[in-house]
Amino acid sequence: MQPLDRLILKKGRADNSPLVRSLLSKKKLLSKGNLEHTRIKTALIIGGGGMRAVFSAGALRGFEKSGMADVFDIVVGVSAGSPICAYFLSGQTTLGTSIYLEELAENKFINLARVSKIMDIDYLDSVFRNVKPLDQKHIRSSRSKFYVTVTDAKTGKGELLDMKDRKIDIIDAICASSALPIIYNRTITIKGRQYCDGAIGNGIPIDFVLKKGCTDILIILNNALGRKSNSPPLFEKIFARLYMKKFSPGLRTATLARNRLYNQSLEKIQGLTNVNVGILTPEEMPLKRMSRDRAKMRQVAEKAEDLVQEIFQ
Repeated sequence: MQPLDRLILKKGRADNSPLVRSLLSKKKLLSKGNLEHTRIKTALIIGGGGMRAVFSAGALRGFEKSGMADVFDIVVGVSAGSPICAYFLSGQTTLGTSIYLEELAENKFINLARVSKIMDIDYLDSVFRNVKPLDQKHIRSSRSKFYVTVTDAKTGKGELLDMKDRKIDIIDAICASSALPIIYNRTITIKGRQYCDGAIGNGIPIDFVLKKGCTDILIILNNALGRKSNSPPLFEKIFARLYMKKFSPGLRTATLARNRLYNQSLEKIQGLTNVNVGILTPEEMPLKRMSRDRAKMRQVAEKAEDLVQEIFQ
């Protein structure tokens, strides 16, 4: 099993990365209309992390500026990574990034005194629809297939929703994927079923893209890479006991076990030998899940953007 640090993409090491070479080759073949590009089946997975997802927003802005917006055959958003992916595929990456620096840094979104909605996903929905409208039509016409992870609120099992399915409202799906029960005490209905945070039942959905036949996989994580503690912090146990009474036992159990699932995904990634995998992650992350420091968020986004442009120049 290879060390995780060998999979991390860094400037100065990019030329030695089979994944980077494949993505650049894919870009070149696509630009020439050469169907040989189909031999390189690419996937992008964006992880969650609350406000730390501004790192992914900056990284995707770097891909957009590097002319690589169309290089991924499959894009998968997990939790807070889902809206980042959506704005990327809609051609609105800069607009999506600005939401973190403006609307989401307000008390309207994060309020620790509002215990049933510490993070107000209803407000998030209104931002995506009315304040900085997401172009769903553009997403559906994009070259990339787009999937959003969600968790079934009854069973606690993870699912992936196809955003090219016109029966699914994309904003409903990305809000459901971001709705962690501990900090948003509701579920979101999609096609008659109740869903919540995608990171609960999906960790890093590596198995999904492998089953799709992907040969080259980029994973962007919004925290300094490392395994998480399998045991949830005490405050999560307390919150789960106090504020998740209305949810099913299966969902409560899955919520507290989500770090274990994440670690299992990392182990799977380490053991892969027949595909090219790379992980983009910050060297350090000064933000917490509910940070509202605009200056730090802007700095994190800019560093991610610069890193991507240096690697894929």
